Amino acid sequence: MTSRKTLVMALVVFGGLGAVCPAPGAVTIQDFVLQKKRWTKQVGQRQVIEGRWAVTGRTLLKFQGCALEFRSREPLPKLAHRSARDVNVQVIGRLRPNAGKLYFQIEQIAKLPDDLTVYRRRRPTSLKATAEDWYALGRWAARRGAFYKDAELTAKATEANTMGIGLARRKAAGDAEALGKLAETAVTLRVAAGLPMAIAHQALVVQRKASRGDLGKMKAVRDQVGRMLPGARDPKNQPTAALARRYRAENPVSVYDGAGQEDRRRLHRVFYVDLATEVIVAGARPDGSNGYEIAQAIRKVVPENTTEADRWERLALQRDLGRVPRMNRLELEQVVERLRMAKRLVDAQRAVDRWLEQRRRRLMGEGVSGRLQLADLLLSLRNDREQAMLVLQDADRLKPGDADVAEAMQRLGYVKQGDRWVIAEGKAQPKRPRAGWGLRIGMTRKNLLAAMGVPRRISRVASAGAISEIWVYGDPRSGRIAVHLLRSHAGSAAVVRDFCDLPSRR
Repeated sequence: MTSRKTLVMALVVFGGLGAVCPAPGAVTIQDFVLQKKRWTKQVGQRQVIEGRWAVTGRTLLKFQGCALEFRSREPLPKLAHRSARDVNVQVIGRLRPNAGKLYFQIEQIAKLPDDLTVYRRRRPTSLKATAEDWYALGRWAARRGAFYKDAELTAKATEANTMGIGLARRKAAGDAEALGKLAETAVTLRVAAGLPMAIAHQALVVQRKASRGDLGKMKAVRDQVGRMLPGARDPKNQPTAALARRYRAENPVSVYDGAGQEDRRRLHRVFYVDLATEVIVAGARPDGSNGYEIAQAIRKVVPENTTEADRWERLALQRDLGRVPRMNRLELEQVVERLRMAKRLVDAQRAVDRWLEQRRRRLMGEGVSGRLQLADLLLSLRNDREQAMLVLQDADRLKPGDADVAEAMQRLGYVKQGDRWVIAEGKAQPKRPRAGWGLRIGMTRKNLLAAMGVPRRISRVASAGAISEIWVYGDPRSGRIAVHLLRSHAGSAAVVRDFCDLPSRR
Protein backbone atom coordinates (compact mmCIF):
# COMPACT_ATOMS: atom_id res chain seq x y z
CA MET A 1 0.00 0.00 0.00
CA THR A 2 2.90 2.30 0.77
CA SER A 3 4.36 1.77 -2.71
CA ARG A 4 0.96 2.47 -4.25
CA LYS A 5 0.74 5.78 -2.36
CA THR A 6 4.26 6.60 -3.44
CA LEU A 7 3.38 6.10 -7.09
CA VAL A 8 0.20 8.12 -6.80
CA MET A 9 1.93 10.99 -5.00
CA ALA A 10 4.66 10.97 -7.60
CA LEU A 11 2.04 11.29 -10.31
CA VAL A 12 0.52 14.31 -8.55
CA VAL A 13 3.82 16.01 -7.82
CA PHE A 14 5.39 15.47 -11.26
CA GLY A 15 2.26 15.44 -13.37
CA GLY A 16 0.35 18.37 -11.95
CA LEU A 17 -0.21 21.64 -13.77
CA GLY A 18 3.14 22.98 -12.59
CA ALA A 19 5.15 20.21 -14.26
CA VAL A 20 6.69 21.89 -17.30
CA CYS A 21 9.68 19.76 -18.16
CA PRO A 22 11.47 16.64 -16.91
CA ALA A 23 13.27 16.69 -13.59
CA PRO A 24 16.95 17.72 -13.60
CA GLY A 25 19.19 14.90 -14.77
CA ALA A 26 16.44 13.13 -16.68
CA VAL A 27 17.64 11.03 -19.62
CA THR A 28 15.53 10.72 -22.76
CA ILE A 29 14.49 7.23 -23.71
CA GLN A 30 16.41 7.81 -26.94
CA ASP A 31 19.69 8.37 -25.08
CA PHE A 32 18.88 5.51 -22.69
CA VAL A 33 18.60 3.12 -25.65
CA LEU A 34 21.88 4.42 -27.07
CA GLN A 35 23.54 3.45 -23.77
CA LYS A 36 22.34 -0.17 -24.00
CA LYS A 37 25.88 -1.58 -23.87
CA ARG A 38 26.33 0.07 -20.47
CA TRP A 39 23.09 -1.19 -18.92
CA THR A 40 24.78 -4.07 -17.10
CA LYS A 41 27.09 -1.58 -15.35
CA GLN A 42 24.12 0.59 -14.40
CA VAL A 43 22.22 -2.14 -12.55
CA GLY A 44 21.02 -0.82 -9.22
CA GLN A 45 21.78 2.83 -10.01
CA ARG A 46 18.93 5.30 -9.59
CA GLN A 47 17.95 6.77 -12.95
CA VAL A 48 15.40 9.28 -14.25
CA ILE A 49 14.09 8.54 -17.75
CA GLU A 50 11.50 10.39 -19.79
CA GLY A 51 9.80 9.73 -23.11
CA ARG A 52 6.60 8.68 -24.82
CA TRP A 53 4.97 5.51 -23.55
CA ALA A 54 3.70 2.96 -26.04
CA VAL A 55 2.08 0.30 -23.82
CA THR A 56 0.76 0.43 -20.28
CA GLY A 57 -0.72 -2.30 -18.16
CA ARG A 58 -1.49 -2.90 -14.54
CA THR A 59 2.17 -3.02 -13.59
CA LEU A 60 3.89 -2.87 -17.03
CA LEU A 61 4.96 0.12 -19.11
CA LYS A 62 6.88 0.25 -22.39
CA PHE A 63 8.34 3.31 -24.07
CA GLN A 64 8.19 4.00 -27.79
CA GLY A 65 11.46 3.00 -29.41
CA CYS A 66 12.58 0.78 -26.53
CA ALA A 67 11.95 -2.96 -26.09
CA LEU A 68 12.96 -3.01 -22.40
CA GLU A 69 10.13 -3.64 -19.94
CA PHE A 70 9.47 -1.10 -17.17
CA ARG A 71 7.69 -2.78 -14.25
CA SER A 72 6.13 -1.66 -11.01
CA ARG A 73 5.56 -3.80 -7.93
CA GLU A 74 2.28 -1.99 -7.39
CA PRO A 75 -0.43 -1.13 -9.91
CA LEU A 76 0.45 1.90 -12.02
CA PRO A 77 -1.81 4.96 -11.89
CA LYS A 78 -4.06 5.54 -14.90
CA LEU A 79 -2.24 7.67 -17.50
CA ALA A 80 -4.93 9.79 -19.16
CA HIS A 81 -4.08 11.36 -22.50
CA ARG A 82 -5.93 13.76 -24.77
CA SER A 83 -4.19 12.76 -28.02
CA ALA A 84 -1.77 10.23 -29.46
CA ARG A 85 1.03 12.69 -28.75
CA ASP A 86 -0.01 13.36 -25.13
CA VAL A 87 1.85 10.33 -23.77
CA ASN A 88 5.01 11.79 -22.23
CA VAL A 89 5.94 10.35 -18.86
CA GLN A 90 8.91 10.35 -16.55
CA VAL A 91 9.94 7.37 -14.48
CA ILE A 92 12.42 7.07 -11.65
CA GLY A 93 13.83 3.69 -10.78
CA ARG A 94 16.62 1.19 -11.31
CA LEU A 95 17.71 -1.49 -13.71
CA ARG A 96 17.25 -4.96 -12.22
CA PRO A 97 18.28 -8.44 -13.38
CA ASN A 98 15.73 -11.22 -13.72
CA ALA A 99 16.51 -14.70 -15.01
CA GLY A 100 19.42 -13.48 -17.08
CA LYS A 101 17.52 -10.50 -18.47
CA LEU A 102 17.22 -6.89 -17.38
CA TYR A 103 14.12 -4.87 -16.64
CA PHE A 104 13.59 -1.40 -15.18
CA GLN A 105 11.89 -1.30 -11.81
CA ILE A 106 9.65 1.78 -11.54
CA GLU A 107 9.73 3.53 -8.20
CA GLN A 108 8.05 6.79 -9.24
CA ILE A 109 6.12 7.87 -12.33
CA ALA A 110 4.96 11.30 -13.49
CA LYS A 111 2.98 12.55 -16.46
CA LEU A 112 4.72 15.26 -18.51
CA PRO A 113 3.39 17.80 -21.01
CA ASP A 114 3.34 16.69 -24.65
CA ASP A 115 6.23 17.77 -26.89
CA LEU A 116 4.34 20.52 -28.71
CA THR A 117 3.47 22.10 -25.37
CA VAL A 118 7.10 21.85 -24.31
CA TYR A 119 8.13 23.40 -27.63
CA ARG A 120 5.81 26.37 -27.15
CA ARG A 121 7.06 26.94 -23.61
CA ARG A 122 10.71 26.72 -24.67
CA ARG A 123 10.43 29.25 -27.51
CA PRO A 124 12.88 32.12 -26.81
CA THR A 125 10.92 35.26 -25.97
CA SER A 126 13.54 37.44 -24.36
CA LEU A 127 14.87 40.47 -26.20
CA LYS A 128 18.30 39.05 -25.47
CA ALA A 129 17.51 35.77 -27.21
CA THR A 130 20.18 34.70 -29.70
CA ALA A 131 20.15 32.67 -32.87
CA GLU A 132 21.81 29.85 -30.94
CA ASP A 133 18.83 29.74 -28.56
CA TRP A 134 16.61 29.00 -31.53
CA TYR A 135 19.08 26.50 -33.00
CA ALA A 136 19.11 24.61 -29.67
CA LEU A 137 15.32 24.39 -29.71
CA GLY A 138 15.48 23.27 -33.33
CA ARG A 139 17.96 20.51 -32.51
CA TRP A 140 15.74 19.30 -29.66
CA ALA A 141 12.63 19.22 -31.86
CA ALA A 142 14.45 17.66 -34.81
CA ARG A 143 15.95 14.88 -32.72
CA ARG A 144 12.71 13.97 -30.96
CA GLY A 145 10.72 14.33 -34.18
CA ALA A 146 13.02 11.91 -35.97
CA PHE A 147 13.03 9.40 -33.09
CA TYR A 148 9.25 9.34 -32.75
CA LYS A 149 8.62 9.84 -36.49
CA ASP A 150 6.57 12.90 -35.57
CA ALA A 151 6.16 15.06 -38.70
CA GLU A 152 4.56 17.95 -36.82
CA LEU A 153 7.39 18.14 -34.31
CA THR A 154 9.89 17.91 -37.16
CA ALA A 155 8.14 20.87 -38.78
CA LYS A 156 8.60 22.76 -35.52
CA ALA A 157 12.33 22.11 -35.81
CA THR A 158 12.24 23.79 -39.21
CA GLU A 159 10.35 26.69 -37.68
CA ALA A 160 12.87 27.14 -34.86
CA ASN A 161 15.88 26.96 -37.18
CA THR A 162 14.24 29.41 -39.56
CA MET A 163 13.63 31.83 -36.69
CA GLY A 164 17.26 31.52 -35.63
CA ILE A 165 18.55 32.07 -39.16
CA GLY A 166 16.23 35.05 -39.53
CA LEU A 167 17.58 36.61 -36.33
CA ALA A 168 21.17 36.06 -37.44
CA ARG A 169 20.36 37.41 -40.90
CA ARG A 170 19.06 40.69 -39.50
CA LYS A 171 22.22 41.11 -37.47
CA ALA A 172 24.42 40.31 -40.48
CA ALA A 173 22.66 42.74 -42.85
CA GLY A 174 25.25 44.73 -44.80
CA ASP A 175 28.05 42.25 -44.05
CA ALA A 176 28.61 40.14 -47.16
CA GLU A 177 31.08 37.79 -45.47
CA ALA A 178 28.77 37.13 -42.50
CA LEU A 179 25.82 36.60 -44.82
CA GLY A 180 27.83 34.17 -46.91
CA LYS A 181 28.73 32.08 -43.87
CA LEU A 182 25.12 32.23 -42.67
CA ALA A 183 23.94 30.91 -46.03
CA GLU A 184 26.28 27.95 -45.58
CA THR A 185 24.93 27.41 -42.06
CA ALA A 186 21.36 27.51 -43.36
CA VAL A 187 22.18 24.74 -45.84
CA THR A 188 23.23 22.43 -42.98
CA LEU A 189 20.07 23.13 -40.95
CA ARG A 190 16.48 22.18 -41.54
CA VAL A 191 15.06 25.58 -42.53
CA ALA A 192 12.28 27.00 -44.69
CA ALA A 193 12.70 26.14 -48.37
CA GLY A 194 14.54 28.79 -50.34
CA LEU A 195 15.99 30.55 -47.30
CA PRO A 196 19.66 29.59 -47.92
CA MET A 197 19.41 30.87 -51.50
CA ALA A 198 17.73 34.08 -50.32
CA ILE A 199 20.63 34.75 -47.95
CA ALA A 200 23.20 33.94 -50.64
CA HIS A 201 21.40 36.38 -52.94
CA GLN A 202 21.47 39.06 -50.26
CA ALA A 203 25.21 38.55 -49.76
CA LEU A 204 25.76 39.03 -53.50
CA VAL A 205 23.64 42.20 -53.50
CA VAL A 206 25.84 43.60 -50.72
CA GLN A 207 28.98 42.62 -52.65
CA ARG A 208 27.66 44.30 -55.77
CA LYS A 209 27.19 47.60 -53.95
CA ALA A 210 30.68 47.38 -52.47
CA SER A 211 32.29 46.55 -55.84
CA ARG A 212 31.10 49.60 -57.77
CA GLY A 213 34.01 51.52 -59.23
CA ASP A 214 36.37 48.53 -59.02
CA LEU A 215 36.26 46.60 -62.29
CA GLY A 216 38.12 43.60 -60.89
CA LYS A 217 35.67 43.22 -58.02
CA MET A 218 32.71 43.78 -60.33
CA LYS A 219 33.86 40.93 -62.56
CA ALA A 220 34.33 38.67 -59.53
CA VAL A 221 30.77 39.37 -58.32
CA ARG A 222 29.41 38.82 -61.84
CA ASP A 223 31.13 35.44 -61.99
CA GLN A 224 29.80 34.50 -58.54
CA VAL A 225 26.26 35.38 -59.56
CA GLY A 226 26.61 33.28 -62.70
CA ARG A 227 28.00 30.37 -60.71
CA MET A 228 25.86 30.45 -57.55
CA LEU A 229 22.41 31.53 -58.73
CA PRO A 230 20.69 28.87 -60.90
CA GLY A 231 19.62 30.10 -64.32
CA ALA A 232 21.55 33.37 -64.14
CA ARG A 233 23.42 32.68 -67.39
CA ASP A 234 20.37 31.41 -69.29
CA PRO A 235 18.70 34.07 -71.49
CA LYS A 236 15.52 31.97 -71.50
CA ASN A 237 14.81 33.01 -67.90
CA GLN A 238 13.04 36.21 -68.83
CA PRO A 239 10.95 37.99 -66.16
CA THR A 240 7.84 40.01 -66.78
CA ALA A 241 8.50 43.71 -67.27
CA ALA A 242 6.71 44.44 -64.00
CA LEU A 243 8.85 41.97 -62.01
CA ALA A 244 12.12 43.29 -63.45
CA ARG A 245 11.02 46.88 -62.84
CA ARG A 246 10.16 46.15 -59.19
CA TYR A 247 13.47 44.35 -58.63
CA ARG A 248 15.45 47.26 -60.01
CA ALA A 249 13.39 50.09 -58.51
CA GLU A 250 12.60 48.69 -55.07
CA ASN A 251 14.65 46.78 -52.49
CA PRO A 252 15.95 43.80 -54.51
CA VAL A 253 16.33 41.67 -51.37
CA SER A 254 12.69 42.17 -50.35
CA VAL A 255 11.40 41.54 -53.88
CA TYR A 256 13.51 38.39 -54.13
CA ASP A 257 12.44 37.08 -50.72
CA GLY A 258 8.80 37.38 -51.72
CA ALA A 259 9.22 35.66 -55.09
CA GLY A 260 8.45 32.02 -55.88
CA GLN A 261 11.01 29.55 -57.18
CA GLU A 262 10.41 30.22 -60.89
CA ASP A 263 10.41 33.99 -60.45
CA ARG A 264 13.62 33.72 -58.46
CA ARG A 265 15.33 32.05 -61.41
CA ARG A 266 14.13 34.94 -63.56
CA LEU A 267 15.47 37.44 -61.04
CA HIS A 268 18.81 35.62 -61.10
CA ARG A 269 18.93 36.49 -64.80
CA VAL A 270 18.00 40.14 -64.13
CA PHE A 271 20.80 40.34 -61.55
CA TYR A 272 23.32 38.81 -63.96
CA VAL A 273 22.22 41.00 -66.89
CA ASP A 274 22.64 44.17 -64.85
CA LEU A 275 26.03 43.12 -63.50
CA ALA A 276 27.36 41.93 -66.85
CA THR A 277 26.19 45.15 -68.49
CA GLU A 278 27.90 47.24 -65.81
CA VAL A 279 31.15 45.34 -66.37
CA ILE A 280 30.97 45.88 -70.15
CA VAL A 281 30.06 49.56 -69.88
CA ALA A 282 32.93 50.09 -67.43
CA GLY A 283 35.24 49.43 -70.37
CA ALA A 284 33.84 52.31 -72.44
CA ARG A 285 36.31 55.02 -73.41
CA PRO A 286 35.55 58.54 -72.17
CA ASP A 287 35.22 59.85 -75.73
CA GLY A 288 32.80 57.06 -76.69
CA SER A 289 35.06 55.93 -79.53
CA ASN A 290 34.44 52.24 -78.76
CA GLY A 291 30.66 52.57 -78.54
CA TYR A 292 30.09 49.98 -81.28
CA GLU A 293 32.28 47.47 -79.46
CA ILE A 294 30.38 48.11 -76.23
CA ALA A 295 27.06 47.56 -78.00
CA GLN A 296 28.35 44.40 -79.68
CA ALA A 297 29.60 42.98 -76.36
CA ILE A 298 26.24 43.67 -74.70
CA ARG A 299 24.36 41.92 -77.53
CA LYS A 300 26.68 38.92 -77.24
CA VAL A 301 26.72 38.48 -73.45
CA VAL A 302 23.23 39.73 -72.54
CA PRO A 303 21.29 39.75 -75.83
CA GLU A 304 18.03 40.71 -74.16
CA ASN A 305 19.44 44.08 -73.05
CA THR A 306 18.69 45.68 -76.40
CA THR A 307 17.88 49.04 -74.81
CA GLU A 308 21.42 49.52 -73.50
CA ALA A 309 23.02 48.15 -76.67
CA ASP A 310 20.92 50.51 -78.79
CA ARG A 311 21.86 53.42 -76.56
CA TRP A 312 25.57 52.83 -77.08
CA GLU A 313 25.10 52.43 -80.81
CA ARG A 314 23.23 55.74 -80.94
CA LEU A 315 26.03 57.44 -79.01
CA ALA A 316 28.64 55.98 -81.35
CA LEU A 317 26.65 56.95 -84.44
CA GLN A 318 26.21 60.48 -83.14
CA ARG A 319 29.95 60.72 -82.61
CA ASP A 320 30.62 59.38 -86.10
CA LEU A 321 28.17 61.80 -87.70
CA GLY A 322 30.28 64.62 -86.31
CA ARG A 323 33.41 63.28 -87.98
CA VAL A 324 31.95 62.18 -91.33
CA PRO A 325 33.98 64.72 -93.39
CA ARG A 326 37.23 63.30 -91.97
CA MET A 327 36.39 59.65 -92.63
CA ASN A 328 37.82 57.48 -95.35
CA ARG A 329 35.41 55.76 -97.69
CA LEU A 330 35.24 52.45 -95.86
CA GLU A 331 34.50 54.20 -92.59
CA LEU A 332 31.74 56.19 -94.29
CA GLU A 333 30.17 53.07 -95.77
CA GLN A 334 30.18 51.41 -92.37
CA VAL A 335 28.43 54.39 -90.79
CA VAL A 336 25.90 54.59 -93.62
CA GLU A 337 25.14 50.89 -93.27
CA ARG A 338 24.61 51.27 -89.53
CA LEU A 339 22.32 54.24 -90.07
CA ARG A 340 20.29 52.27 -92.58
CA MET A 341 20.00 49.31 -90.23
CA ALA A 342 18.78 51.75 -87.58
CA LYS A 343 16.23 53.00 -90.16
CA ARG A 344 17.77 56.48 -90.09
CA LEU A 345 17.68 56.85 -93.87
CA VAL A 346 17.66 60.65 -93.88
CA ASP A 347 20.77 60.75 -91.69
CA ALA A 348 22.44 58.18 -93.94
CA GLN A 349 21.81 60.33 -97.01
CA ARG A 350 23.02 63.46 -95.25
CA ALA A 351 26.21 61.71 -94.20
CA VAL A 352 26.92 60.73 -97.81
CA ASP A 353 26.15 64.26 -99.04
CA ARG A 354 28.44 65.87 -96.46
CA TRP A 355 31.24 63.45 -97.27
CA LEU A 356 30.91 64.02 -101.03
CA GLU A 357 30.68 67.78 -100.65
CA GLN A 358 33.89 67.75 -98.62
CA ARG A 359 35.69 66.04 -101.53
CA ARG A 360 33.97 67.62 -104.54
CA ARG A 361 36.05 70.83 -104.68
CA ARG A 362 39.34 68.96 -104.26
CA LEU A 363 38.50 66.33 -106.89
CA MET A 364 37.22 68.88 -109.37
CA GLY A 365 40.60 70.56 -109.06
CA GLU A 366 42.43 67.35 -110.03
CA GLY A 367 41.51 67.33 -113.68
CA VAL A 368 40.20 64.26 -115.47
CA SER A 369 41.34 61.76 -112.84
CA GLY A 370 39.60 63.71 -110.09
CA ARG A 371 36.38 63.88 -112.09
CA LEU A 372 36.54 60.14 -112.81
CA GLN A 373 36.91 59.50 -109.11
CA LEU A 374 34.05 61.87 -108.23
CA ALA A 375 31.77 60.19 -110.77
CA ASP A 376 32.62 56.81 -109.30
CA LEU A 377 31.77 58.09 -105.82
CA LEU A 378 28.48 59.59 -106.97
CA LEU A 379 27.47 56.28 -108.50
CA SER A 380 28.65 53.92 -105.79
CA LEU A 381 27.55 55.98 -102.80
CA ARG A 382 24.47 57.79 -104.05
CA ASN A 383 23.57 56.01 -107.30
CA ASP A 384 23.32 59.49 -108.80
CA ARG A 385 23.64 58.70 -112.51
CA GLU A 386 22.65 62.18 -113.61
CA GLN A 387 25.33 63.98 -111.60
CA ALA A 388 27.92 61.33 -112.49
CA MET A 389 27.17 61.82 -116.18
CA LEU A 390 27.54 65.61 -115.88
CA VAL A 391 30.90 65.22 -114.14
CA LEU A 392 32.09 62.78 -116.83
CA GLN A 393 30.95 65.09 -119.61
CA ASP A 394 32.94 67.86 -117.96
CA ALA A 395 35.96 65.52 -117.90
CA ASP A 396 35.45 64.82 -121.61
CA ARG A 397 35.50 68.54 -122.33
CA LEU A 398 38.81 68.82 -120.48
CA LYS A 399 40.33 65.92 -122.39
CA PRO A 400 38.28 64.87 -125.41
CA GLY A 401 38.66 61.26 -126.44
CA ASP A 402 40.00 60.06 -123.08
CA ALA A 403 39.54 56.27 -123.02
CA ASP A 404 38.76 56.08 -119.29
CA VAL A 405 36.07 58.74 -119.61
CA ALA A 406 34.56 56.99 -122.63
CA GLU A 407 34.50 53.69 -120.81
CA ALA A 408 32.86 55.24 -117.75
CA MET A 409 30.18 56.83 -119.95
CA GLN A 410 29.63 53.51 -121.71
CA ARG A 411 29.01 51.88 -118.34
CA LEU A 412 26.23 54.44 -117.93
CA GLY A 413 24.81 53.46 -121.32
CA TYR A 414 26.11 56.39 -123.38
CA VAL A 415 28.23 56.58 -126.52
CA LYS A 416 29.71 59.64 -128.21
CA GLN A 417 28.47 60.65 -131.60
CA GLY A 418 30.44 63.60 -132.84
CA ASP A 419 30.52 66.09 -129.97
CA ARG A 420 27.45 64.70 -128.24
CA TRP A 421 26.88 61.87 -125.83
CA VAL A 422 23.76 59.90 -126.66
CA ILE A 423 22.07 56.86 -125.22
CA ALA A 424 23.43 53.78 -126.90
CA GLU A 425 20.89 51.75 -128.82
CA GLY A 426 19.27 49.23 -126.46
CA LYS A 427 21.41 50.53 -123.58
CA ALA A 428 19.17 52.95 -121.74
CA GLN A 429 20.15 51.20 -118.53
CA PRO A 430 23.26 49.10 -117.93
CA LYS A 431 22.39 45.45 -117.63
CA ARG A 432 23.70 42.77 -115.37
CA PRO A 433 25.93 40.21 -117.11
CA ARG A 434 24.49 36.87 -118.03
CA ALA A 435 24.38 34.30 -115.23
CA GLY A 436 26.90 32.16 -117.02
CA TRP A 437 29.72 34.54 -116.08
CA GLY A 438 29.54 33.33 -112.44
CA LEU A 439 29.79 36.82 -110.99
CA ARG A 440 28.33 37.76 -107.61
CA ILE A 441 28.47 40.78 -105.32
CA GLY A 442 30.91 40.29 -102.46
CA MET A 443 33.26 37.81 -104.15
CA THR A 444 36.95 38.45 -103.53
CA ARG A 445 39.64 39.40 -106.05
CA LYS A 446 40.96 35.84 -105.85
CA ASN A 447 37.51 34.37 -106.55
CA LEU A 448 37.04 36.77 -109.47
CA LEU A 449 40.33 35.72 -111.05
CA ALA A 450 39.39 32.07 -110.61
CA ALA A 451 35.98 32.61 -112.22
CA MET A 452 36.82 35.10 -114.99
CA GLY A 453 40.55 35.00 -115.44
CA VAL A 454 42.80 38.02 -116.04
CA PRO A 455 40.86 41.09 -117.28
CA ARG A 456 41.67 42.86 -120.54
CA ARG A 457 41.97 46.16 -118.72
CA ILE A 458 42.16 47.54 -115.17
CA SER A 459 41.43 51.15 -114.20
CA ARG A 460 42.42 52.19 -110.71
CA VAL A 461 41.41 55.27 -108.69
CA ALA A 462 42.83 55.91 -105.21
CA SER A 463 41.05 58.02 -102.60
CA ALA A 464 41.48 58.61 -98.88
CA GLY A 465 41.19 55.24 -97.25
CA ALA A 466 40.25 53.15 -100.30
CA ILE A 467 41.24 52.03 -103.80
CA SER A 468 38.53 51.61 -106.43
CA GLU A 469 39.25 49.37 -109.43
CA ILE A 470 37.32 48.70 -112.65
CA TRP A 471 38.14 45.38 -114.34
CA VAL A 472 36.97 45.07 -117.94
CA TYR A 473 36.43 41.64 -119.55
CA GLY A 474 35.44 40.64 -123.09
CA ASP A 475 35.90 41.75 -126.67
CA PRO A 476 35.09 45.42 -127.45
CA ARG A 477 33.40 44.32 -130.68
CA SER A 478 31.19 41.56 -129.26
CA GLY A 479 30.45 42.35 -125.64
CA ARG A 480 32.21 43.44 -122.49
CA ILE A 481 31.67 43.36 -118.72
CA ALA A 482 32.86 45.94 -116.20
CA VAL A 483 33.44 44.75 -112.62
CA HIS A 484 33.85 47.28 -109.81
CA LEU A 485 36.11 46.20 -106.90
CA LEU A 486 36.90 48.14 -103.75
CA ARG A 487 39.64 47.64 -101.18
CA SER A 488 41.17 49.69 -98.36
CA HIS A 489 44.74 50.91 -98.01
CA ALA A 490 45.00 48.77 -94.87
CA GLY A 491 45.54 45.73 -97.03
CA SER A 492 42.13 44.11 -96.82
CA ALA A 493 41.09 41.97 -99.78
CA ALA A 494 39.33 43.73 -102.63
CA VAL A 495 35.72 42.65 -103.06
CA VAL A 496 33.25 43.00 -105.92
CA ARG A 497 30.86 45.90 -105.31
CA ASP A 498 29.04 45.94 -108.67
CA PHE A 499 29.19 44.74 -112.28
CA CYS A 500 27.38 45.47 -115.56
CA ASP A 501 27.49 44.94 -119.32
CA LEU A 502 29.30 47.47 -121.50
CA PRO A 503 28.09 48.31 -125.01
CA SER A 504 30.15 46.96 -127.88
CA ARG A 505 32.20 49.32 -130.06
CA ARG A 506 30.89 48.10 -133.39
